[in-house]
Amino acid sequence: MKNRKAAKKRPSFWQTLKAASGPYRRLYGYVKPYKARFILGLSLGVAFGMVNSLLPLVVARVTSTIFHGAAPNPMALRSNLEILNTGPKINSIVLICLAIPAIMTVRSLCSYGNSYYMNWVSNKVVTDIRGQLFGKIVRHSMDFFNKMRSGFLMSRITNDTRAMQMALTSVSSDLFKQPVAVVGAITVLLVMDWKFTVVTLILFPACLLPIRVYGRRARNAVQSQYEGMGEMLVTMQETFAGIRIIKSFARETHQEKSFKRSNQLQFSQMMRLIRSMEAVGPLVETIAAIGVGMALLYVYAANLSAGRFFGLITGIFLLYDPIKTLSKIHIVMQQSIAATTEIFSILDSEPAVQDAPNAVMLTSSQGRIDFENVTFRYANTVTDAVRNLSLGIEHGKTYALVGASMAEICLPSHKSRCANRSAS
Repeated sequence: MKNRKAAKKRPSFWQTLKAASGPYRRLYGYVKPYKARFILGLSLGVAFGMVNSLLPLVVARVTSTIFHGAAPNPMALRSNLEILNTGPKINSIVLICLAIPAIMTVRSLCSYGNSYYMNWVSNKVVTDIRGQLFGKIVRHSMDFFNKMRSGFLMSRITNDTRAMQMALTSVSSDLFKQPVAVVGAITVLLVMDWKFTVVTLILFPACLLPIRVYGRRARNAVQSQYEGMGEMLVTMQETFAGIRIIKSFARETHQEKSFKRSNQLQFSQMMRLIRSMEAVGPLVETIAAIGVGMALLYVYAANLSAGRFFGLITGIFLLYDPIKTLSKIHIVMQQSIAATTEIFSILDSEPAVQDAPNAVMLTSSQGRIDFENVTFRYANTVTDAVRNLSLGIEHGKTYALVGASMAEICLPSHKSRCANRSAS
């Protein structure tokens, strides 16, 4: 029982981060040709976090200037308008009111630049890796394709590279941007009112509980999701490639049931992942709302001004948003590291059949192929299918070796084709 429980134990965040360091370090090696854009994107993300943390100060300054601490009435409104119209104070008021739109504009520009450059680099890197991965696969010997089904290879090139892209966009960007936003917001709140900040953040450790629980469920769903996607691609590839045989034996219903089963499994695992990821946000927001309620009690007891309260409450809401984002990084890392490891394992594999060190490059050919003393055996068998075969194939002719099962091995010469036939 202990061994079974140990086998089911999932890695923690720090274990995941340590396991991801190797594949991520190699993945970032592909970023070197585009490091200027990558560094620019990270810099804009850090700038976003810094500007974001200054927003509570600006809100407190503006609201302190606008609100006078008393309920407005028509006579006071008329008096204030007369004061604005009699001197240059209108200019300072307008500038103060424009402070919030100004800082929000800078914040939005930094966010846009960060997202654009990080996505540009990640898509470019994934494009390079896809080309390298496809070239590596097609240069493998036939025993590689006998062991690896085509659907899984297609999934590596499409789905796994898409998951790898998350490591360069979400993970890289958020690991730099969101911690700066959290530290900056907490620092500003402590400077403004450290008692209010302590009262509000007293429930912060409670946010870690749903992150831990639902993060574990999401990690379990990630592996099943990729396995289900691979099975679905395998079913499609085998169906479309062998459609003539399927129709010959009226196997359409069987293939349809197989696809529906894998498709439904994919849907179930995807919804399981979505439930785990999206449940964290509402729980964190609920805890944040409780913290705000406690903060309101403190505001009443301490008799804070409206300007200081609006600034502090703005900082609190800005603080919980990056916390929610960071809570999902563990799940994204779990997805990307599994996909990255699978891709690099294929890139590191070597073909079983390679040219000899003293191989001679074939510069010209007359279209004739000679086999001398060839022995062939199928995988996982002990009997040779062909032994000591010597055969010469003339130019423009096609030969076929037909066995007892009526399956034939085609040996075409230049620009010839041979149709596969099989029977049960």
